Amino acid sequence: MGDDEESKKAKTDYACAGERHYEDASYLHRDGRQLNADHLFGLAVECLLKALLLRFGGTNNVSMTGRGGTETERLWWDDPAESNDKKKRKMLGHINEMRQALPLLVGGRPGPALTEALTRVSEDFEEWRAEERYTDGTHLDLGLLARRREAATLAHELHVHVQFTGKLP
Repeated sequence: MGDDEESKKAKTDYACAGERHYEDASYLHRDGRQLNADHLFGLAVECLLKALLLRFGGTNNVSMTGRGGTETERLWWDDPAESNDKKKRKMLGHINEMRQALPLLVGGRPGPALTEALTRVSEDFEEWRAEERYTDGTHLDLGLLARRREAATLAHELHVHVQFTGKLP
């Protein structure tokens, strides 16, 4: 890391963030801090899926380029269902919002394998909300937490596989 201002700027790295969230969630889970673990498992899955989409989901122009062609810190895609060209380019939101767009995001050769993996990993996050970090924590469903933990582990293993092989299983 250099001393110049550019090297000190935070850079978006979904894969790195996903791994970090997964490790922290696992630690919190082992420590009995279930609500925060559940939240971080959701963020881990979201980030790891975004990393996979960025790598394999180019069918609908999945990239870090937002409206107007400018590079951003977020992931964007072109919604083929949107008829208004000015609204066609959309930012990819949190995991619960991503689920709705999954069938439109993937295609080409890795499409079927990626769709299957992303759907399997994300199905227990349909009701997950980033805003849950503000709640009192009395709503935690331990069965759902267990499924989300398994999904996060699957996303982590899928990410590791892609890192080593360069392809989807």
